[in-house]
Amino acid sequence: MGNAAFRLLWCFALVLPWDVFIRVPVLGSIPRIVGIVASAVGVLYILARRRVRPLSWFHVFAILFVVWAGVSTFWSIDPDTTQKRFTTYLQLVVLVWLIWEIAWSPERRQALLGAYVLGVSVGAIAIVYNYVSGDSFRGTTRFTALSFDPNELALTLALGLPMAWHLSLAELHRRIAWLWRLYVPLAITAILLTASRGAFLTMLVALTIIPATQGRLRFRTRAGLYALAVGSLMLVTWLVPETSLERIRSTGADIEAGYLGGRARIWHAGLEVAREHPLVGVGAGAFGVAIEPLFRSKTFGIEQESSHNALLAILVEEGIVGLFFFLAMVAALIKPLRHLPSLERRFGTVLLLALAVGSLSLTWDHRKQFWFVLGVLAAQVAQRPARIPASPAVARRASSRERLPARNS
Repeated sequence: MGNAAFRLLWCFALVLPWDVFIRVPVLGSIPRIVGIVASAVGVLYILARRRVRPLSWFHVFAILFVVWAGVSTFWSIDPDTTQKRFTTYLQLVVLVWLIWEIAWSPERRQALLGAYVLGVSVGAIAIVYNYVSGDSFRGTTRFTALSFDPNELALTLALGLPMAWHLSLAELHRRIAWLWRLYVPLAITAILLTASRGAFLTMLVALTIIPATQGRLRFRTRAGLYALAVGSLMLVTWLVPETSLERIRSTGADIEAGYLGGRARIWHAGLEVAREHPLVGVGAGAFGVAIEPLFRSKTFGIEQESSHNALLAILVEEGIVGLFFFLAMVAALIKPLRHLPSLERRFGTVLLLALAVGSLSLTWDHRKQFWFVLGVLAAQVAQRPARIPASPAVARRASSRERLPARNS
C-alpha cells in the first residue's frame, strides 16, 4: 500500500499545475479529484502502518495557522467564505503531512519534483502552441493555457526552474540531465509570452540557481550551457512579440510610479482595513468583502476580492496573530537549511526566495502550488546529512593524539 500511496501522490504532483483546467461538476478540478484519492489512500496507509513521524516545528506552526483560520469564523464579516477558506487550508495541510509521511526518502522527493516539472512542461508547451495558433488571452497580446490567468500560470512555471535544474544536477545519466535542462529555455519563453511582470521577477530569482551551482559542472557541460543560453536568447528574440517584451520592460517604471498594475490601490485599501482590525483580522478569505466599501473602482480590471499579495491578505484576514503563525511556519524552514549539503541548501534557498517574490504580487497563501513547495522543503530540511565514518587508520591517529599529554608552553 505504501507504493500505491506514493504513486498517487506523484500523480497529484503531476496534475498540480493544471489546477483550473477541466472542472468536473461537484468534484471540482483534476488536482482536487486526484488529491482526494491520494489523501484517502495515504491516510489508510498511515493507519495500517500504525505509526507516524514526529512533526517538525514547520508542521506545528502550519497546524496553528490553519486552526486560527477556522477560529476566525466566530468574528468573520463573511462566515461562509471563511468556512470555505478554512476547509481549503485543512486540505492543504493534509497534503503537506502526506508529503512528510510518504516522501520520506531523497529519491521520493526527487520523483515528486520531477512530476511537477513534467506537469508545468505541458503548460509551457501549451502556451507556445496558443501563441503559434494566435489564441491570445482575452484578445490581448498576452498568452496563457489550461484556462489559467497568465500571471498564475507564469509563476507556476517559474517555480519549476530551480526544480528542473536541481534534477539535472542530481541525475546520473547525462542525456536525461540535459532533458531536465531543456525546461529552462522552454519555461523562459513561455513566461515571456505571458508578459507577467511579477513572474518575470520571480524567474530572475529562480535562475540564480544556475550560477550558484556552476562549480559542480565540468567544462564541457558549461560550454554546452553557454551554447544553450545563446540559442535560448535567439529563440526568445524571434518568438516573443515586441509588445510582450515592452510590457515586461515597463516593470521598473511601473514600480517607481507606484501604479503596480493597479495593485497599489488594493494594497492601500487593505492596509486601511488592517489598521481597523489589527490583532485578529476580519476572517479568513474575507479580504474582498472588507475592502469593498473602500475600493469599488474596476478601472484596472482587477478583481477586488484578490489582494494580490499573500502577506497582506493574511494580515487583513487573520490579523497579526495569523501573520505570526504564517511567518513562524516559513522561518521553521529557513533555519535548518544551513545543515543541508551545499547543493540542497542552495536549491532550497533559491526555491524559497522565488516563492516569496512571487507571493508579493499574487494571493497564493491558499494555492496548492504554494503549499506543495513548502511541503517538499519541509521534508528536505528534515533530512540530516549522513556522517561518514572515519577509516581505521584515521581513527587510530585521532585516538593516539588524545592520549598524548599536553606540552608545557
